[in-house]
Amino acid sequence: MTVLRDPMVVSEPISSPRIAIGVVDENPIFRTGLLHCLTAEDAFAVIAQAATLKEMTTAVGSLRPVVILVGMDVVEADALEDLSALRAAAPWARIVVMLAREEPFAVKRVLMVGVQAALPRHTTPQELAGAVRGVVQHSDRIVLSLTQRTLDGLQGHGPSPLTAREQEIVALVARGLRNSQIAHLLVIAEGTVKRHLSNVYAKLDASCRTDAVRKAGELGLIPAVAAMIGPTANSAYGAAG
Repeated sequence: MTVLRDPMVVSEPISSPRIAIGVVDENPIFRTGLLHCLTAEDAFAVIAQAATLKEMTTAVGSLRPVVILVGMDVVEADALEDLSALRAAAPWARIVVMLAREEPFAVKRVLMVGVQAALPRHTTPQELAGAVRGVVQHSDRIVLSLTQRTLDGLQGHGPSPLTAREQEIVALVARGLRNSQIAHLLVIAEGTVKRHLSNVYAKLDASCRTDAVRKAGELGLIPAVAAMIGPTANSAYGAAG
């Protein structure tokens, strides 16, 4: 599917009492809807919109929005890297992320990058406006709009943060298999294995394969025996392949 990416759009300069906002979302329809909701508020002024985080990161230094709204369909490693780059490029800004899926570890990961608010994409205009005001008026607070199920997951009482395929791959890594061996066993591309592992690292906040296996074992996501066995000496455990 082709996604149309419009160039950065900047409005006229705004008066100081209004909150300057930047909007990032790859979906032009959703982005237009956000603009409509935000411009309905007299206290808000949308000064920029972009299809990607990279576009906003490039322009944010000259635009200096106070709040940046970011729509995220999937919280994967690449998206988190781009979000982290935006955070570094605009340390003064309040970043509000709107998540397509309220997964506990997705919320945790975006908070660890340094965002000030996490909301579901289906949030109401009133909730969105309240979140924007909240992060501006209270810079030391985090604004969350979560279901009880998501909150339970953040506290360690919810379902597994990994998909069934991700758990399967981590269990095979714990047995000492290389990416190429895992790909052959599961009849998938080696690149797919790497992508799944990248997602596992992000979800578990793991720094390497060993760390991912250890944390998966601690969370009960793979059999304890597999986690204890870990890598074999000949498995080149820290290697990508």
